[in-house]
Amino acid sequence: MKKFGKVAAAAASVAMVGSVALPAVSASAASTGKTINWSEVAALPTMDPAKSTDTVSADALGATSLPLLQFGKGNKLENEAAKSYEKSDDGLTYTFHLRSGLKWENGDALTAKDFVYGWQRSIDPKTASEYAYLMDSVKNAKAIEDGQKQPSELGIKAIDDHTLQVTLESPASYFLQEITMPVFFPENQKFVEKQGSKYGTSAATYLSAGPYKFKGWTGSNNKYSFVKNDKYFDADKVKTKKIAVQTIKDQNTGYNLYQGKKLDFTPLSPDQVKASKNKKGYKVIKTGATQALQMNEEKVPEFKNTKIRQAISYAINRDTLSSKIVTGSAIPATTYTPKGLVKNPNNNKDFATDAEVKGAVSFDKKKAAKLFKAGLKEVGKSKLSVQLLTDDDDTSKRVAQFLQEQLEQNLKGMDVSIKTVPKKQRLKLSTDGDFQMLNFGWLADYPDASSFLDLYKSDASYNYGKWNNADYDAALESAEGKNANNTKAQYADFKKAEQILEKEAGVAPLYYRSTASLLNPKVKGVIANPTGAPFNFKYAVKH
Repeated sequence: MKKFGKVAAAAASVAMVGSVALPAVSASAASTGKTINWSEVAALPTMDPAKSTDTVSADALGATSLPLLQFGKGNKLENEAAKSYEKSDDGLTYTFHLRSGLKWENGDALTAKDFVYGWQRSIDPKTASEYAYLMDSVKNAKAIEDGQKQPSELGIKAIDDHTLQVTLESPASYFLQEITMPVFFPENQKFVEKQGSKYGTSAATYLSAGPYKFKGWTGSNNKYSFVKNDKYFDADKVKTKKIAVQTIKDQNTGYNLYQGKKLDFTPLSPDQVKASKNKKGYKVIKTGATQALQMNEEKVPEFKNTKIRQAISYAINRDTLSSKIVTGSAIPATTYTPKGLVKNPNNNKDFATDAEVKGAVSFDKKKAAKLFKAGLKEVGKSKLSVQLLTDDDDTSKRVAQFLQEQLEQNLKGMDVSIKTVPKKQRLKLSTDGDFQMLNFGWLADYPDASSFLDLYKSDASYNYGKWNNADYDAALESAEGKNANNTKAQYADFKKAEQILEKEAGVAPLYYRSTASLLNPKVKGVIANPTGAPFNFKYAVKH
């Protein structure tokens, strides 16, 4: 699968989002806390950093791995494996100085060579990493992805065991934010090669180096644990001996376990939100995420018709979807790039508000019916039957049923069936393009509009529906090429691309996601990040 490039400097965008202010750890916190019982709504698909594409594995890898940098308190970058770093005056070279004495959980030394190996493995086409594109700012990355160069030619080298040097293709101000993602994590070459294809498929085939060790996962069970790693360089800051995690897809089950004090965290259904708003543990965790409907033009040629795509988008009442179906966890979308992610460098205005094409992403039954009728006539059809692919958690199933109802009621001749599968299977079907319509969510990898807009370039690996528009591609190529170092011009390119996507309904945005939840007030110090891994457990403690 061809990956897409991203050599833009994200200087045009200044991060607006901050990590959610969950309870802080008090100075008098006990040296060790009680076991924290956590829940995830989907099964863990992988512990291979190069293969991670979802929030569940991002949480687990974030708890157990050792990146150069990570997002910590206040959504600010914190040094992890790197004790310091420098950037060259031309912005092309970063030199990271690693802490001394870093260890893998098996006692092996963790050195700069582990980062070199991890990055080279992630960029290697043989690994088939979907997130390899995040490395496109690194020198030779795109040529390696395209098979024109070898992974060993990637712009990263170990000067010595404690010094890592990275060379970029062109300046990229989002680079430090990107390297918090799992695809940039170190890997122990001897261990990975010994595991072979089984690497990261169970706790026994994964090697930790972060705040916690990973235990109890067979690769198919729904319970596992993060256990304090005494070999972690900052182990004194880790106050929790064990975080017990279980997959709970049914929100009623999660709610009941929380009420019975057997669970410390659970996301809430709409009915549970109503019953929980006044509870002490009620939290709404904002995320830099958008839920959307992708239409596969390869599987359903009718979706190549702009009027049909627009009709589908206009047929959906996003206000009802947000207030009645995803209560407490959604804001109706009017753009694809979510609000609160980045600012206009010219006037400090929110990008999403600034780039919104009034009425382009909205509910209009009459316009939807008219466009659908005209679109069907243009493609020579009188009706359209499609299947909607969705995850099997409660929220996803409710959203799918609502979309089915809206499209069938508001578009005469539209028939929608639903295919519900576990998230791991949905990810594979999405990647393979084996769907007709897809209920698809995206959480920003880093706080920049390009993290969303690059998904729909014609050759983007995450452009599952294969929508393409030459003007859209040109706008992003300009942002990531000639205007990469021109803040205002780059912003204008991103704005143009966002507006084309809205007008052409290349994707149908549904709502901006947040998580309504209950968190035990006795649990302190969990950091909720709006981009990347949803949670940082390093400072978590339960009294």
